[in-house]
Amino acid sequence: MREPSGIGQTYGAVRPKTVVVDALPAPAKLYARALSGLIKRGRPSQLPALRLVRPAALLEPAAIERYARVCGFIPEHGVPLTFPHLLAFPLHLLMLTDPAFPWPALGLVHLANHVRLRRPLAYNEALRVEVEFGALLRHDKGQAFVLHTRLYRRGEAVWDGDSVYLKRGAAPTGDPLAALEIERDALQRVARWQLPAQLGRDYAHASGDYNPIHLTTLTAKAFGFPRAIAHGMWTLARSAAALQPPKPLAEAVISAEFKLPMLLPGDASLWTSSPSLTTRELEVRDAAGDKPHLRGRFQWTPL
Repeated sequence: MREPSGIGQTYGAVRPKTVVVDALPAPAKLYARALSGLIKRGRPSQLPALRLVRPAALLEPAAIERYARVCGFIPEHGVPLTFPHLLAFPLHLLMLTDPAFPWPALGLVHLANHVRLRRPLAYNEALRVEVEFGALLRHDKGQAFVLHTRLYRRGEAVWDGDSVYLKRGAAPTGDPLAALEIERDALQRVARWQLPAQLGRDYAHASGDYNPIHLTTLTAKAFGFPRAIAHGMWTLARSAAALQPPKPLAEAVISAEFKLPMLLPGDASLWTSSPSLTTRELEVRDAAGDKPHLRGRFQWTPL
């Protein structure tokens, strides 16, 4: 499985402080923290040396079923490849709203995501979730950075996730963020999706991601969007669900860059090519097939 360049390094040489989170705050409390941190002035672009840990996060069947239904996975897929991101998401919000984090959490742009399934997952397993900051990366629109997620089962690494975010306008430092390159001319349209107005709210209920830009026209307009936009992680999950064969996976890697926002309600199209039997390059575009919303690559090994 191929790893993307530029997002795997750990930020800094300081050993992070480990904090165990036994009880997660309610989503409302997490977003209240985010709103209270909207103004941060004069902070250096330095990420806190912090690691948050959930010792035993359950792969709960009811939560998985709710997520699968919203994202298009079928029972034959087993635990969806992208579902473990939800186990880490509350820790992500805690990291991004930590007083030592230099920027407001609301307003950060989710640029890219990389997911690696190392071992098959099963319902009702309890996994250890660890989250910490990775590298600072240079971007032409500001400062990008990585948030690492690692999941363990009885000490064995089973799933990784790297989320890349951008703080627009911040003076950039670090290595340049490498772009994901695919053969766009080889892509062919394989599906069209109708995206209902409530999609952002449906995914929020399934995922716990209640960022206001995804919920209603009114809350999205407060952040400069004409109406609500689809979650990038929904788009990634919907693409994986559409392309995964109807069987569980032994290993898999899916990498994606988030491009133009996808307005709700709206229409989208899935374009893909097959460099090999177990590799798909892909884009999610607008209905006309002109504007990209997501660009990615999906590789897998079936069970």
